[in-house]
Amino acid sequence: MRVQPDGDFISLADYLADPANHRPRSNGDAAAAARTKNGADQAVSTGDDEAPSVFDDVTGAVRVMSSRCDTCIGRAGNAAGLTDRRRDALLGRRDDGTYDEGHTVCHSTLPGNSYDLPPAVCAWVAEHPQAAPRSHAMRMAASAGIRYVDPPASGPPKDPAPRAAG
Repeated sequence: MRVQPDGDFISLADYLADPANHRPRSNGDAAAAARTKNGADQAVSTGDDEAPSVFDDVTGAVRVMSSRCDTCIGRAGNAAGLTDRRRDALLGRRDDGTYDEGHTVCHSTLPGNSYDLPPAVCAWVAEHPQAAPRSHAMRMAASAGIRYVDPPASGPPKDPAPRAAG
């Protein structure tokens, strides 16, 4: 006999329909973790900004990058110059060594990106042996399915708007 816990439960479809369940991890201690190697402050949102959803509205599948971008923050010597502490925060690693249940949206897929890519979970997070199993989005992907998004090709992004000759 299956024991059902007390409380109201909703279907997976209803859960995915609620935009509040589509948010990536919060910034947590972002102010302290957002220092670059040269000591300059890194721009960090307050957490009040609406995060882009990595859930496909039609299928409910989770969009995940198929591999790391050339400029991935998870690469050694990342182009953004993020400190190890900031990179740990983006992985969801807490000071005690455990991981939160969030995810990080790939920087190449953030709203307004020049590649016309939909928001997707960063491949670095999706393949991380400790962060991925704890990530709520990746656990949902195991149930709802994954829609892989290919990273942008090397080189400059496409021009977002044609420029007038002149």
